[in-house]
Amino acid sequence: MTWPVTLKLDSAAYPLSVVQRVAYSLADTVAIQVGIEANQISLTARPAEVRLALSPEQAHSLILQHLNDFALRDHINRETTGLRVVLARAALAGCGISQ
Repeated sequence: MTWPVTLKLDSAAYPLSVVQRVAYSLADTVAIQVGIEANQISLTARPAEVRLALSPEQAHSLILQHLNDFALRDHINRETTGLRVVLARAALAGCGISQ
């Protein structure tokens, strides 16, 4: 594998918001350009600094790890939205604040 590292992602598996969070979180390590084509998101990554000692294979693995991490966080966030609302209402009701 050589630079640049290119990944093609299914936007159903990795929503654009997740991909953008990954690009931002890795900005100090790899510069990632995000492109959108139909149902696919493409990532093109290069080292953020010339002196960075990161191989293309390491960058590929790092990007995949972050994609899966942020996708899981997004899924958990969506699954627990209702529970967070119920907990917030209960906490506010205990403080004498009615909703």
